[in-house]
Amino acid sequence: MTSPSAKASVEKLETYKPNFGKTIKKNLIRLSANESALGTSLEAVRVLNEFSNNLNRYPPQVSEDLINAIADRYSLNKNNIILGNGSDELISIIAQAFLEPEDEAIHTEYGFLQFPQAISITGAKPVVAKDIDFTVSVDNILAKINKKTKIIFLANANNPTGTYIPKKEVFRLHNSIPSNVILVYDAAYSEYINNDLYIDGSELVDKFNNVIMLRTFSKLHGLASLRLGWGYCSEYILNTLMKVRGPFSVNIAAMLAGTAAIQDIKFQEKSFQHNKKWMQWLKNEFRLLRLDFQPSITNFLLVKFPDTKNHNATNAEKFLADRGILVRGMKVYGLPNHLRISIGNEKENRVLIKELKSFLENSHEF
Repeated sequence: MTSPSAKASVEKLETYKPNFGKTIKKNLIRLSANESALGTSLEAVRVLNEFSNNLNRYPPQVSEDLINAIADRYSLNKNNIILGNGSDELISIIAQAFLEPEDEAIHTEYGFLQFPQAISITGAKPVVAKDIDFTVSVDNILAKINKKTKIIFLANANNPTGTYIPKKEVFRLHNSIPSNVILVYDAAYSEYINNDLYIDGSELVDKFNNVIMLRTFSKLHGLASLRLGWGYCSEYILNTLMKVRGPFSVNIAAMLAGTAAIQDIKFQEKSFQHNKKWMQWLKNEFRLLRLDFQPSITNFLLVKFPDTKNHNATNAEKFLADRGILVRGMKVYGLPNHLRISIGNEKENRVLIKELKSFLENSHEF
């Protein structure tokens, strides 16, 4: 008797497993998912508290209020904005819409794990471009392009490294790729960045028709649980993606909260300044602990632990978890001696450093 079988490209995939803990504990310190350290905009919370009627109704296919709010906030053309159930959904439907099984799509060595997953599900071939010193290499990406290449997935700033490539390199990359190759530019952490050398990708979209910029409400805006992301692209790409995207993939609660959140400039500025302050504080503390880290411009740090029996990253992750602090192990990226640690609120950051000092200064049984 035969059983159902998935596509070969799906069978070989591993299920994505975030480190959220088995249960949501009241005092759990979760520094494993790059979530907002200050929670959610009170304006967004207020809107959600008031939202209770018409739960039996489908949401609109497109939220004009949210799209207009995004366009106003970032001075963008509203006709080029598409909403998604998180930017995750947009990554998936981009792959579904533009990749055939015989195609190839490039992603970077230490890039977002969903890139190769989305590529593989279509039956296309994921092609890895090696990073150099934990930073994207434009030359290595260009070296992987051939006639089968249809998409380049680039996270800038990058997750999990926190590093970025400057505007000059981004334009060099785009100017060197064939016009039929789509550059997917994931700028999930751009709200945390204030750097004249950085570009969020919207400028590319305004000039060229083969670029898609992706953004999210899950980070600085603090709406991760509602799953809301958006993309900025040419009208042709947008109309193509709308053919693939589910008609009601973004729920009304996300639309309402997203509109309120993106209009709450005070909360955004408060979150930006908090991240700036405590990023520097944590960097200083890690230096005192003699822990190396990558020069992140995001809301997290990729921290390297000693390759020793007692004080390695695996034991550090377990030690912290036993004390109610969740961080992200990096074995899945081939970085077993590293942990990715998000910036928390003041109390969370101080507790983290206190426990890391205890871990590194003493011997423990594991």
